[in-house]
Amino acid sequence: MLAWINWEPGGLPRVRRRVELLNGMPLCRVEIGGRITPLLRLFLRRERRILREAGVRQGVWADGLPELLQLELTAVDVTPLRRAILPALLEQAFRQKRMTERTASVRLTAEGTSLPVYWAAQLLARRVRYLRLDTGCGQKALEDWLLSRYGLACGGAEPELEVTLRREGNASALLLGENCLRQRVDYILPPHLEGTIPGGGEGERLLAALYRQERLRPGELAVRRIHFSA
Repeated sequence: MLAWINWEPGGLPRVRRRVELLNGMPLCRVEIGGRITPLLRLFLRRERRILREAGVRQGVWADGLPELLQLELTAVDVTPLRRAILPALLEQAFRQKRMTERTASVRLTAEGTSLPVYWAAQLLARRVRYLRLDTGCGQKALEDWLLSRYGLACGGAEPELEVTLRREGNASALLLGENCLRQRVDYILPPHLEGTIPGGGEGERLLAALYRQERLRPGELAVRRIHFSA
Protein backbone atom coordinates (compact mmCIF):
# COMPACT_ATOMS: atom_id res chain seq x y z
CA MET A 1 0.00 0.00 0.00
CA LEU A 2 1.08 3.57 -0.61
CA ALA A 3 0.06 6.84 1.02
CA TRP A 4 -1.58 9.73 -0.82
CA ILE A 5 -0.81 12.88 1.16
CA ASN A 6 -2.75 16.13 1.00
CA TRP A 7 -1.95 19.29 2.99
CA GLU A 8 -4.24 22.22 3.78
CA PRO A 9 -2.18 24.86 5.64
CA GLY A 10 -5.22 26.56 7.21
CA GLY A 11 -7.07 25.69 10.39
CA LEU A 12 -6.04 23.78 13.49
CA PRO A 13 -3.18 21.24 13.39
CA ARG A 14 -4.58 17.83 12.45
CA VAL A 15 -3.71 14.56 10.72
CA ARG A 16 -6.41 12.17 9.53
CA ARG A 17 -6.21 9.02 7.48
CA ARG A 18 -8.51 6.62 5.70
CA VAL A 19 -8.05 3.64 3.40
CA GLU A 20 -9.76 3.71 0.03
CA LEU A 21 -9.54 2.13 -3.41
CA LEU A 22 -8.40 3.84 -6.60
CA ASN A 23 -9.31 1.73 -9.62
CA GLY A 24 -9.02 -1.30 -7.34
CA MET A 25 -5.67 -0.23 -5.86
CA PRO A 26 -5.73 0.21 -2.06
CA LEU A 27 -4.13 3.37 -0.75
CA CYS A 28 -4.05 5.34 2.48
CA ARG A 29 -5.30 8.90 2.16
CA VAL A 30 -3.49 11.12 4.67
CA GLU A 31 -5.04 14.55 5.23
CA ILE A 32 -2.74 17.01 7.00
CA GLY A 33 -3.99 20.40 8.13
CA GLY A 34 -2.63 23.50 9.79
CA ARG A 35 0.62 25.41 9.83
CA ILE A 36 3.81 23.56 10.75
CA THR A 37 3.86 24.07 14.53
CA PRO A 38 5.29 21.95 17.38
CA LEU A 39 1.86 20.35 17.82
CA LEU A 40 1.63 19.39 14.13
CA ARG A 41 5.18 18.01 14.29
CA LEU A 42 4.06 15.78 17.16
CA PHE A 43 1.12 14.52 15.09
CA LEU A 44 3.44 13.89 12.13
CA ARG A 45 5.85 11.80 14.21
CA ARG A 46 2.96 9.63 15.33
CA GLU A 47 1.70 9.31 11.76
CA ARG A 48 5.14 8.28 10.48
CA ARG A 49 5.25 5.52 13.10
CA ILE A 50 1.76 4.28 12.22
CA LEU A 51 2.51 4.16 8.49
CA ARG A 52 5.85 2.45 9.05
CA GLU A 53 4.24 -0.22 11.24
CA ALA A 54 1.58 -0.73 8.54
CA GLY A 55 4.29 -1.35 5.95
CA VAL A 56 3.67 1.85 3.96
CA ARG A 57 6.95 2.91 2.35
CA GLN A 58 5.97 4.93 -0.73
CA GLY A 59 3.86 8.00 -1.23
CA VAL A 60 2.22 10.43 -3.63
CA TRP A 61 1.83 14.16 -3.04
CA ALA A 62 1.49 17.46 -4.84
CA ASP A 63 4.56 19.20 -6.23
CA GLY A 64 6.25 21.40 -3.64
CA LEU A 65 5.02 19.59 -0.52
CA PRO A 66 7.46 20.38 2.33
CA GLU A 67 9.79 17.47 3.06
CA LEU A 68 8.61 17.22 6.67
CA LEU A 69 5.09 16.47 5.45
CA GLN A 70 6.28 13.67 3.18
CA LEU A 71 6.45 11.47 6.29
CA GLU A 72 9.82 9.93 5.35
CA LEU A 73 8.20 8.11 2.44
CA THR A 74 9.81 7.48 -0.94
CA ALA A 75 8.04 9.10 -3.87
CA VAL A 76 6.61 6.69 -6.43
CA ASP A 77 8.95 6.44 -9.43
CA VAL A 78 7.32 7.46 -12.73
CA THR A 79 10.22 6.26 -14.92
CA PRO A 80 8.71 2.81 -15.72
CA LEU A 81 5.47 4.45 -16.83
CA ARG A 82 7.24 7.01 -19.04
CA ARG A 83 9.21 4.26 -20.76
CA ALA A 84 6.14 2.07 -21.19
CA ILE A 85 4.24 4.84 -23.01
CA LEU A 86 7.20 5.91 -25.14
CA PRO A 87 5.28 5.31 -28.42
CA ALA A 88 2.61 7.81 -27.33
CA LEU A 89 5.26 10.26 -26.09
CA LEU A 90 7.11 10.09 -29.40
CA GLU A 91 3.92 10.65 -31.35
CA GLN A 92 3.15 13.80 -29.36
CA ALA A 93 6.76 15.03 -29.46
CA PHE A 94 6.79 14.68 -33.25
CA ARG A 95 3.52 16.59 -33.42
CA GLN A 96 4.70 19.44 -31.20
CA LYS A 97 8.02 19.78 -33.03
CA ARG A 98 6.36 19.38 -36.45
CA MET A 99 8.52 16.40 -37.36
CA THR A 100 7.67 13.83 -40.01
CA GLU A 101 8.83 10.23 -39.81
CA ARG A 102 10.06 10.32 -43.40
CA THR A 103 12.71 12.95 -42.57
CA ALA A 104 12.94 12.85 -38.75
CA SER A 105 16.35 12.90 -37.09
CA VAL A 106 16.65 12.01 -33.38
CA ARG A 107 19.51 11.72 -30.90
CA LEU A 108 19.25 9.01 -28.22
CA THR A 109 21.39 9.61 -25.14
CA ALA A 110 22.03 7.59 -21.99
CA GLU A 111 24.70 6.99 -19.38
CA GLY A 112 25.11 3.37 -20.49
CA THR A 113 23.62 1.05 -23.09
CA SER A 114 21.12 -0.85 -20.95
CA LEU A 115 18.07 -2.89 -21.99
CA PRO A 116 15.77 0.18 -21.75
CA VAL A 117 18.13 1.93 -24.19
CA TYR A 118 17.78 -0.98 -26.62
CA TRP A 119 13.99 -0.73 -26.26
CA ALA A 120 14.01 2.98 -27.02
CA ALA A 121 16.42 2.53 -29.93
CA GLN A 122 14.22 -0.19 -31.39
CA LEU A 123 11.15 2.06 -31.30
CA LEU A 124 13.06 4.95 -32.83
CA ALA A 125 14.56 2.78 -35.57
CA ARG A 126 11.05 1.96 -36.74
CA ARG A 127 9.98 5.61 -36.87
CA VAL A 128 12.85 7.90 -37.85
CA ARG A 129 15.02 8.45 -40.90
CA TYR A 130 18.18 9.30 -38.93
CA LEU A 131 19.28 8.22 -35.46
CA ARG A 132 22.35 9.38 -33.59
CA LEU A 133 23.56 7.63 -30.44
CA ASP A 134 25.39 8.87 -27.37
CA THR A 135 24.80 5.97 -25.01
CA GLY A 136 28.18 5.33 -23.38
CA CYS A 137 29.50 1.84 -22.78
CA GLY A 138 28.02 -0.66 -25.24
CA GLN A 139 27.14 1.88 -27.93
CA LYS A 140 29.06 0.10 -30.69
CA ALA A 141 27.19 -3.15 -30.02
CA LEU A 142 23.89 -1.27 -30.22
CA GLU A 143 24.90 0.36 -33.51
CA ASP A 144 25.80 -3.05 -34.96
CA TRP A 145 22.48 -4.51 -33.76
CA LEU A 146 20.47 -1.68 -35.34
CA LEU A 147 22.33 -2.10 -38.61
CA SER A 148 21.85 -5.87 -38.75
CA ARG A 149 18.22 -5.87 -37.65
CA TYR A 150 16.83 -2.68 -39.20
CA GLY A 151 19.44 -1.70 -41.77
CA LEU A 152 19.83 1.60 -39.92
CA ALA A 153 23.28 3.16 -40.01
CA CYS A 154 23.48 5.66 -37.15
CA GLY A 155 24.30 9.25 -38.01
CA GLY A 156 22.85 11.57 -40.61
CA ALA A 157 21.12 14.94 -40.34
CA GLU A 158 21.31 17.22 -37.31
CA PRO A 159 18.81 15.92 -34.71
CA GLU A 160 15.51 17.75 -34.29
CA LEU A 161 14.74 15.94 -31.01
CA GLU A 162 16.77 14.37 -28.22
CA VAL A 163 15.41 11.38 -26.30
CA THR A 164 17.39 10.84 -23.12
CA LEU A 165 17.54 8.23 -20.38
CA ARG A 166 20.09 10.27 -18.45
CA ARG A 167 19.14 11.31 -14.94
CA GLU A 168 20.09 14.94 -15.52
CA GLY A 169 19.12 15.30 -19.15
CA ASN A 170 18.30 18.70 -20.59
CA ALA A 171 14.58 19.47 -20.28
CA SER A 172 14.50 20.50 -23.94
CA ALA A 173 14.81 16.75 -24.60
CA LEU A 174 12.18 14.07 -24.05
CA LEU A 175 13.07 12.84 -20.55
CA LEU A 176 12.91 9.13 -19.71
CA GLY A 177 15.55 9.01 -16.96
CA GLU A 178 15.20 8.76 -13.19
CA ASN A 179 14.57 12.49 -12.77
CA CYS A 180 12.05 12.73 -15.61
CA LEU A 181 9.23 14.10 -13.46
CA ARG A 182 10.72 17.60 -13.70
CA GLN A 183 9.34 17.62 -17.24
CA ARG A 184 5.57 17.80 -16.99
CA VAL A 185 3.45 15.61 -19.23
CA ASP A 186 -0.30 16.23 -19.58
CA TYR A 187 -2.33 13.08 -20.17
CA ILE A 188 -5.73 12.24 -21.61
CA LEU A 189 -7.12 9.80 -19.06
CA PRO A 190 -9.45 6.87 -19.67
CA PRO A 191 -13.06 7.74 -18.77
CA HIS A 192 -13.11 5.72 -15.53
CA LEU A 193 -10.21 7.79 -14.12
CA GLU A 194 -11.38 11.24 -15.18
CA GLY A 195 -12.07 13.45 -12.18
CA THR A 196 -10.12 11.23 -9.78
CA ILE A 197 -6.52 11.79 -10.92
CA PRO A 198 -5.10 15.31 -10.47
CA GLY A 199 -2.61 16.89 -12.84
CA GLY A 200 1.12 17.42 -12.40
CA GLY A 201 3.55 15.14 -10.65
CA GLU A 202 0.96 14.08 -8.09
CA GLY A 203 -1.30 12.62 -10.75
CA GLU A 204 1.52 11.01 -12.72
CA ARG A 205 2.77 9.24 -9.60
CA LEU A 206 -0.72 7.81 -9.10
CA LEU A 207 -0.79 6.65 -12.71
CA ALA A 208 2.66 5.09 -12.27
CA ALA A 209 1.46 3.23 -9.17
CA LEU A 210 -1.59 1.94 -11.05
CA TYR A 211 0.63 0.80 -13.92
CA ARG A 212 3.03 -0.95 -11.54
CA GLN A 213 0.15 -2.91 -10.03
CA GLU A 214 -1.18 -3.78 -13.50
CA ARG A 215 -4.35 -1.76 -12.91
CA LEU A 216 -3.62 0.55 -15.84
CA ARG A 217 -2.43 -0.46 -19.31
CA PRO A 218 -0.13 1.84 -21.30
CA GLY A 219 -2.60 1.81 -24.18
CA GLU A 220 -5.24 3.42 -21.96
CA LEU A 221 -3.26 6.68 -21.77
CA ALA A 222 -2.89 9.30 -24.46
CA VAL A 223 -0.52 12.27 -24.26
CA ARG A 224 -2.02 15.74 -24.55
CA ARG A 225 1.15 17.81 -24.18
CA ILE A 226 4.84 17.50 -23.27
CA HIS A 227 6.26 20.59 -21.57
CA PHE A 228 9.65 21.04 -23.23
CA SER A 229 11.82 23.86 -21.95
CA ALA A 230 13.18 26.36 -24.45
